[in-house]
Amino acid sequence: MKNIGILGAGAMGKGMIKNLIKNNFTVYAYDPFSGALENAKELGAIPCNSPADLGKHSDIVLASLPTSEAVENAVSGKDGALSTLKENTIICDMSTTDVALEKKLYSLAKEKGIGYLDCPVSGGPTGSNNGTLSIMVGGDKDVFEKANEVFNAIGENIFYIGESGSGQIVKICHNMILAVTTVALTESFITGVKSGMDPQKLADIYKVSVAKSGTLDLFGDNLINGNFDNTIFALSHMHKDINLYSKLTDDLQMPSIIANTTYQFFNAAMNQGLGPKDQSAVAIILEDLANQKIK
Repeated sequence: MKNIGILGAGAMGKGMIKNLIKNNFTVYAYDPFSGALENAKELGAIPCNSPADLGKHSDIVLASLPTSEAVENAVSGKDGALSTLKENTIICDMSTTDVALEKKLYSLAKEKGIGYLDCPVSGGPTGSNNGTLSIMVGGDKDVFEKANEVFNAIGENIFYIGESGSGQIVKICHNMILAVTTVALTESFITGVKSGMDPQKLADIYKVSVAKSGTLDLFGDNLINGNFDNTIFALSHMHKDINLYSKLTDDLQMPSIIANTTYQFFNAAMNQGLGPKDQSAVAIILEDLANQKIK
């Protein structure tokens, strides 16, 4: 399976394209934005006119798209990849997507004799560019084994989780922790600064103490310096992901007090037009409430 289709050649997709070509795969790419498609062409990918056009050429399709709606349209829409993919090919959704949608697309693909894996990733654009993504895979084990060569070309930590939807469940739970710890770090920095502390000293101590976290390592500088235009992970994407977590807990009829409170901070940030900024820009909402800037 050497012909790989990439649906979505943006911040995440372009790193996947680079590393797949580096590992001697032939890559076809589709993106509705001409600039992203041109970048994919410059990397060595063969541009396609639509998801259906891409499906004609692909043994495995990787979707890296921003919303559940975009995934559904690209896979099963009027001009979606499912309309042209051959039997025994595979679709891998690398996006962070609604669990119920993944199970629906899994069933639609299976009816056509096509494998479907939900395999969201962690590591961001840097991990994608470096080929060091963590990949959480749900779906049939035999399909996972066929696609594993591709995963190893773009990722470093590959986890087979279980049945369809399970990869998304793990990713959504993961991103809930990221959102909550961002808010918790923000509150602690604001409290420390208002008490006369240097936020950098606080961060330095946290990093060698029990309070250390991947969130602090990745987003700490943005929080401390107010550098929210340095978009590591867009706030709009985190807003979407924490909403997916809340939907999952609603479906399970379980309480979600901490995540839902966090979601309201991200709601407020979206209402202030902060969606394109880094997800750490949620700090602006807490700073306004406390009447205290971290920097």
